[in-house]
Amino acid sequence: MKLFLIAFLHTLLLVSTQANAQFTQAARADYLNIIDELDLGDMRNTMLNVGNEGLNPSRYWTTSMEQAWKVGGYWDANLKRQANENFLLLLEDMHGGVVDPSTMGSDIKMSKKSFVSDKQLRVLMYTHGLRSQPLLMSFSPQSAPYISLKEALRRITYYCNNGMWTNLPTPAKKVELGGSDPAIPAWKERLRLLGYKISSVDQTFDTQMMTAINDIQWLNKVVPDGSITASGSTYKYLNTGCIERARQIRLDMEKLRWFPQTFEDRYIYVNLAMTQFNLVDKQTGTSMNFRTINGRTARPSPTMKDKVVYIVINPYWVVPPTIFREDKMEDLKGLSPSQITEYFDSHNYELWNSSFTKRVDPSTVDWNSLDPNSDNLFYIRQRPHLGNALGVLKFMMTNPYAIYLHDTNQRELFADGQRQLSSGCIRLEHPVELAEYLLKGTNWNRSAIEAAMAKPGEVMENDTRVNLQKPIPVYLVFQTSSLNSDGVIRFSEDTYRQGARMLQRGAY
Repeated sequence: MKLFLIAFLHTLLLVSTQANAQFTQAARADYLNIIDELDLGDMRNTMLNVGNEGLNPSRYWTTSMEQAWKVGGYWDANLKRQANENFLLLLEDMHGGVVDPSTMGSDIKMSKKSFVSDKQLRVLMYTHGLRSQPLLMSFSPQSAPYISLKEALRRITYYCNNGMWTNLPTPAKKVELGGSDPAIPAWKERLRLLGYKISSVDQTFDTQMMTAINDIQWLNKVVPDGSITASGSTYKYLNTGCIERARQIRLDMEKLRWFPQTFEDRYIYVNLAMTQFNLVDKQTGTSMNFRTINGRTARPSPTMKDKVVYIVINPYWVVPPTIFREDKMEDLKGLSPSQITEYFDSHNYELWNSSFTKRVDPSTVDWNSLDPNSDNLFYIRQRPHLGNALGVLKFMMTNPYAIYLHDTNQRELFADGQRQLSSGCIRLEHPVELAEYLLKGTNWNRSAIEAAMAKPGEVMENDTRVNLQKPIPVYLVFQTSSLNSDGVIRFSEDTYRQGARMLQRGAY
């Protein structure tokens, strides 16, 4: 009977091995020979505990493998071969992610990272004394966002496993500051688990609770009103199950595996989901945190890594092709020649031919019959002034997608809860402060920057380009969960549907 069971389990393992064979190349055998030096039991323990890293243990150590382990253990050669295959898969997943970002859609401007060479793998193995867990951790991301998410996952998982995250009672009526409700103690306890400062878990809606609720309403992309109703988004936010929240965190950890394992000592990190800008400079201790306005759902800001290489003071704005076709052409249809001239003059627009070599009188163009799919269209350029769509500062990056950071002429929008409003570029709440930091040590101090900026009613003849002495890396990441230095775990909606697409492609 035992021999029959072993043979049956070997069949299951063979099927699993054959399923992975389509990804096997000749060079893979070299990697597997190296992995074969690892202890089977040690690999098993490591694979069973990868849930701490946001990965699915059953992807690497399957039920059939566990059955074979219990029957044959160390003496099962087929089990060892399958464990070698799956542990190598685990290392690859930890290094570059389960999901290939290049398959995710046009808003993900990334490719899957190349794995280390077989020689590098051997060095890492011996560096860590042929121990599976330290070897795996040498592939784990070490960036601050990833490490904080790992801690958030640990906390949420603990709450799940210990029955601390149950369904919340609904309020009998709308509850706000000074009010009371029998459901409030449970809500306060949930807020406390998330990390908000809550001193008392009585039935009173106090100022600490209001502060937390206001923060959550910002995350829900609404201007806070400091109240909770049974049908409102705040109650839904608090009552979302811990299993769903843990999944949300794991998906964000997966996204961060697409990026370099370690971040630089100085970088910009824009959370596209929460419309937040962060600058980190470990050497000087400088940090910045403020709001952004980034891509709407129909025109999402891309997930990618780039760098700011120069700043433009008083930039021109060349209307991107998508906006030209979908917005500007529609604005101009049906207008008379005099209205077209007024439209261009009032916005300080210029019309240029398709080769950008000659200005064109916009009133002479038949906008009604213009084909939006033509390759021989025009360019609209807005002259530098305070009302320019880019404001008075532009932070240029190197990507070919015309994505950059910039000021805005609609500064009042930073007070809105819903700030996914742009056509892809990132509008900054405090661009002057960023420019001052990036140009520190040059002749361009804050006074010089502000003196060069266009004044109200002033239309500039030229823009001014200032190269950075040291480009700064920029990470644009659609991260729907976070754990900040205040200890609060926060969540936002998957408005770009990245998480849903990742689940369709095999993520946890």
